[in-house]
Amino acid sequence: MALVQSEGIVLKTHALGDTSRIVVAYTRDHGLVKLVAKGARRTPSRFGYSLEPLSRARFRFYHKPDRDLHLLSQAETLDPIGSRLGDLTRLAHAQAAIELIDRLVWGEEPHEELYDLLARTLGCAVEAPLAALPAVTIAFELQAASLLGYRPRLEACAGCGGPLSPRRLFSPARGGMLCDACGETGAGTIHLSADALAGLSLLVSRPLAEAGDYLEVRRAGEILRVVEAFMREHFQRFHGLRSLEVLRSLPDFEPSEDAPCPG
Repeated sequence: MALVQSEGIVLKTHALGDTSRIVVAYTRDHGLVKLVAKGARRTPSRFGYSLEPLSRARFRFYHKPDRDLHLLSQAETLDPIGSRLGDLTRLAHAQAAIELIDRLVWGEEPHEELYDLLARTLGCAVEAPLAALPAVTIAFELQAASLLGYRPRLEACAGCGGPLSPRRLFSPARGGMLCDACGETGAGTIHLSADALAGLSLLVSRPLAEAGDYLEVRRAGEILRVVEAFMREHFQRFHGLRSLEVLRSLPDFEPSEDAPCPG
């Protein structure tokens, strides 16, 4: 058992007994960890805001390689992100980001690029214009999947590598766009609009913080549905993002098929 230190972002917490808490955090150096914070539910807590979901903190804990739970020694708040959101829309997009990591990441395998992408996404949830947040969330989904080895193929046929069909056929199961021949045999193929394909191509590759600037994302609802169909095919624990259901219930979240959408 070694006392280790790592920066991390709190994904969720669970009550443990009468006074303690289990904290699930995604850390830069140890991947996904579950920390036992003794006395964390007492008032006042010696851990302050550091154990709240969405907080970025520096954790010191006793790491046991053969155990699922590790004893938290200290936690220092670096950024109380949840307290800086101040808006239902911002909160929903921030929660969607940590929910995605919780669904996609397994175990204590560090991935610094993915951690940094999550941190940048939460920064955007706080600071980006509200109209840019749908683009930021979609870009995060695409880029997180890419870092984990599931980048959608958009420049050539995902089935045979040939030229793309002018009908813009996307196959979630095959992982990208198809040619006419492969499209004839592919079940569950989606016909994309020209705007949706352009949006996917840019969101998967451009800097996250510019998601709402470099592209007027048209048909955001269409793009989101395509991305989530792709994620369901390739990540067993992904079943959509519940955090976005709050936004989908609002009349102005789902754009019309013909009008430019926010971002």
